[in-house]
Amino acid sequence: MHVELPPNPRRRRLHLVRHGHVDYFDGQGRPLDPRTVSLSRRGTQQVRALGQFVRDLSFDRVLCSDYPRARQTLDLLLSGRPAAVDLRPELREIRAGRLREIPADALHDTVTGAYHQAALADARFLGGERWEDFQRRILEQLFALLAEPTWHSALIVSHDAVNRILLAWAAGVGLPGIAAFEQDMACLNIIDIPSQALAPPGGIIRTLNFTPYNPHKAGMEGTVLEQLFSAIAPTTL
Repeated sequence: MHVELPPNPRRRRLHLVRHGHVDYFDGQGRPLDPRTVSLSRRGTQQVRALGQFVRDLSFDRVLCSDYPRARQTLDLLLSGRPAAVDLRPELREIRAGRLREIPADALHDTVTGAYHQAALADARFLGGERWEDFQRRILEQLFALLAEPTWHSALIVSHDAVNRILLAWAAGVGLPGIAAFEQDMACLNIIDIPSQALAPPGGIIRTLNFTPYNPHKAGMEGTVLEQLFSAIAPTTL
């Protein structure tokens, strides 16, 4: 008996890139303004390695956080290829509060455990932006993009927590699951999303946290937040 198989569902491909390495603290361990920091030399090398990996890909839509480190990452990735870039302030990283307002004896657990606390009622990232508000603004950008019918392959260059929100949406786990989606500097994620998907769970994660400059993650043992804590000045502690 001949059985007609249903056609494969149409999917669109979303590429998520985290910016390359930056220094968030000066030589004395004092915090720099995260709105203005630029890629370090190491960050530039990381992004160039990723650029070689994606050089043959084409993108119908390109969205980017308007922070300098994200735009520099995008420019290096495209390497002169023409593209209409949509800069989005809404894709900025989650806003932290003031580290000095966190009690010294609670600083380690507060910083390194921030992603694990995201789903708690009224949780804020290090005393700053509410996680629920952040998740809402990021998913609004995603849903607006998905509502556009004309693209097949899109690129979003942004930040660690932005990618986590989008990956958690694709996996259907929301804020309780974001700690699992580690995002190293200049990493690539690929999500395939059904063309009509506008509500979670909405995607298939094809590639997660891929770093061409170090594909085996050699020496990369600490989490993003553990690295952040280790960079804080001793005087802050």
